[in-house]
Order: sequence, then structure tokens, then C-alpha cells
Amino acid sequence: MGTKSKLLIVLCQRRSLFFGIVLVSVLMGVAEGVKQIRETRYVGSMAQEIVRGAHATDSRSRVIALRDYLRTHVTFRNLSIDGRPFLRASAAETLRSGQGYCGEVARAFICLAAAEGIRAQRINLYGEVPHVVAEAELAPNQRVIVDCWNPPLVPELESLDRVILRPDIDDYSTLNVRRLHISGLVSRIKLEMGPLTYWTENPHTLKASLWFLLALTLLALKEARALVRILLRKRGWVHVSTLPPLHPAVVSSASKREVIP
Repeated sequence: MGTKSKLLIVLCQRRSLFFGIVLVSVLMGVAEGVKQIRETRYVGSMAQEIVRGAHATDSRSRVIALRDYLRTHVTFRNLSIDGRPFLRASAAETLRSGQGYCGEVARAFICLAAAEGIRAQRINLYGEVPHVVAEAELAPNQRVIVDCWNPPLVPELESLDRVILRPDIDDYSTLNVRRLHISGLVSRIKLEMGPLTYWTENPHTLKASLWFLLALTLLALKEARALVRILLRKRGWVHVSTLPPLHPAVVSSASKREVIP
């Protein structure tokens, strides 16, 4: 078999592998997206059930109803800290299992509140013991800390400015800067996460986005490579054979043919 036939076989195999990786990335993204849709529906139905059962009508009463439900139905007891996923459990997983640490219950509250049209985001509190809470917007320019942990570090709804005056809390941040090992660079910083909260508090959405991003990146790199080759050919820096390529069937039969010396 000639050198050109071998080269074509290798190119076909590489192309199949490339598009196979792209296809797998897309399918993984779709699978994660389907999981997120199912979980969003479940969390939404739970939020409606909790609020309806508490006869809550305004934002404050709905926040309290969701907070009290989580304090009653989610516990950290008998929960092992080993084997926790890097992105932590989703809101639906926490609600179904009834188990979770402060970060998991804060995520569950944020997603439940979002289902009720209440904006919320997580706040990391630092002091004697690191703690995760949520900050909910009851009205424009009226935000309160919601601690769904049981027993709560912040029992009542209070503003962050009041919470930070507590002797057992000395710092806070939106992102977990201590987990990121950058606490020495920032202190008492709160970011307005906005729509990003949906991605940070929904692991399946985040993973779906990463899978789709991988597929798009691979396709973009392939197109960029083809564009670079075209530019190089125009400048005469790359030579491409003018002979027509062999048909795949010819290449396949050539690969099976025995070479007689």
C-alpha cells in the first residue's frame, strides 16, 4: 500500500475520532440539560406546595416559609463529608434526600426562592466557623440574610450589615474565596451575581454548558485550522497536492491488499 493511501486512512480515522468526540460532548450536554429541566420542575412544584401550605402571600412570608421548611426537613446528621461532589448536591437532590450541609440548604433555598420569583444569592460568612447563607431580596433595596441551617447561626431575617456586627463573624464574600485560596487578596466583598446565580446554583446547567462549550471549541478550532491553512496556501507557504483524493472504498480495499515484494 502506498504512502498516500496510508495517509488517507489515518486522516479518515482522525476525522471520525474528532466528530465522535464532538458528538459525545453534545449528547452529554443534552443529557445534563434534560436533568436540569426535570429538577427545575420538581423544585418549582415543591416551592408552590411549601408556600401554599404556609398560606404565604408576600415576599417576606414566602421567604420565611421556605426557610422554615428547610430547617425542619433538611439535616446534616448521619451525612458523611467524604465523597461530596465538587459542585455539591443540586437543590432537588437535597430536597429529596433531606440531607445537606449549610451550602446545600442555601442552594436549595435560592432555587426554591427563584421558583417563587424571589431573587437570592449565596453569601459565605467567615469567623469562628465558616458558614454559608443566602441573601434574599424582599423588595428593591431591601435584602436580608436567610439562614436555613438548623441550628441557625442567624436565626432571624437581618441585613448583612447587621450580621457582620456579630462577634463570631468577621468577614464575608459572595464567592468562597477561602476555598479558592485567595482570601488574602479580597475581604468583605459582595458581587451582584444576577443571572450568573442560575449557573452557579444549578450543577446540571453548569455541566451542560461546559459540554456544549467543549463541542463549540473543538469545532471552532477545526475551522480556525482550516482558515490558517487557506491563508498559508495563498501565501505559498504550504503545498497541497492537486491529485484527486482516493475514494474511501478504494482506500479500504487497498488497506486489505497484500503487498507482494
